[in-house]
Amino acid sequence: MNTVVLGLQWGDEGKGKAIDYLAGGFDVVTRFQGGHNAGHTVYYRGQKVVLHVLPSGIFYPDCLAVIASGVVVQPLQLVDEIRNARALGLTLQNLALSENAPLILPFHQQLDVIFEDSRYQRIGTTRRGIGPAYEDVVGRRALFVGDLLHASAFRGKIARLAEYYNRLFAAYGHPAEDLEYAVQRYLEAGEFLRPHVTDTTRLLQESWQEKKKILFEGAQGSLLDINLGTYPFVTSSNTTIAGVFSGTGLSPKAVDRVVGISKAYATRVGEGPFPSELKDDFGALLRARGNEFGATTGRPRRVGWLDLVALKHAVQINGVDDIFLTKLDVLDDLAEIRVATAYEVDGERRAAFPCHAEALDRVTPVYQALPGWQCSLGAIERAQDLPRAVRSYIDFIETFVGARIRYLGVGGERRQTIEITD
Repeated sequence: MNTVVLGLQWGDEGKGKAIDYLAGGFDVVTRFQGGHNAGHTVYYRGQKVVLHVLPSGIFYPDCLAVIASGVVVQPLQLVDEIRNARALGLTLQNLALSENAPLILPFHQQLDVIFEDSRYQRIGTTRRGIGPAYEDVVGRRALFVGDLLHASAFRGKIARLAEYYNRLFAAYGHPAEDLEYAVQRYLEAGEFLRPHVTDTTRLLQESWQEKKKILFEGAQGSLLDINLGTYPFVTSSNTTIAGVFSGTGLSPKAVDRVVGISKAYATRVGEGPFPSELKDDFGALLRARGNEFGATTGRPRRVGWLDLVALKHAVQINGVDDIFLTKLDVLDDLAEIRVATAYEVDGERRAAFPCHAEALDRVTPVYQALPGWQCSLGAIERAQDLPRAVRSYIDFIETFVGARIRYLGVGGERRQTIEITD
């Protein structure tokens, strides 16, 4: 079955491990949105590998790994990532890069820094130019990966765009970008990437028509969706299932199954409301146990209890069939585990998740305490060997959000995954 794998929280749910675990059964794995601010952590031959834009399908030589047209690409970063992958022994002959993927240009990162430092409300972006690159797409100013393959035309297009950006930089009192140096490096990156550049929409259409099994790999998390997330503290793309279709060019008929990834607790990076956040010593302890530091930036993540109100919202807007619950082992030592089951606003209890930040910032979570299992799960391989308290925790989540938990992550390794088939 063609399967979408996406995050159900604010990102960092462990999608890398989940996708790596599932990818072996597919002919095609494609990234459909986001940029290199997304870091997927995968363990390959016992070595920790952080993927930023490369799809997890690169670890399977017989699997076509596609970077689709909904992904914004910083070509210099992608070249470095490919070289790092080759240093691991991967050939990447199976990599396809969309000619219609928008470019993250030198202007974009500079503008990202300017905006983040000057806006009245800090968003907490990774300052990598993702947002401004998507702004250029909507503003119909974007350049694309395919433009890198035509040096003269690329120079002309980026020179015209530089006039626009230099006026903008001047208004903020910032110097103009050294365009010639940047252009030369981008064109060199284009030559390096040339063997991989193709029409990925046609490639994916052909794969679907040939009934090849496709895995759609999402970045960030549903609660960061530009339309359905906690606006304005969101990313700049559709991280929900809608992004699959606009990002790849395939129709909804190409999707058979949706797998949503959630931690057994919750984390968030950057600014924005986080109702179940733990700001005390226990939150710091949970952060340390879960190694909750950004794969891309190293930033410490904010940590909290699992918010079932938010999780149910994400399950519903994505039509989730199965949940992959990660980092369950982080809760091993706890005698009691809390989950948020409702919100209180001005003394009134509510069951709905308000997306906009101002509304969500006013809620107080209502918790239910569940018993912990207080034993190590890392060596368990079969669902029937799970402690009763784990099964109770799973049953409670499934009943509340309306989707079954099919997979459990009980450690960082691929083998530390339990599939529940009953």
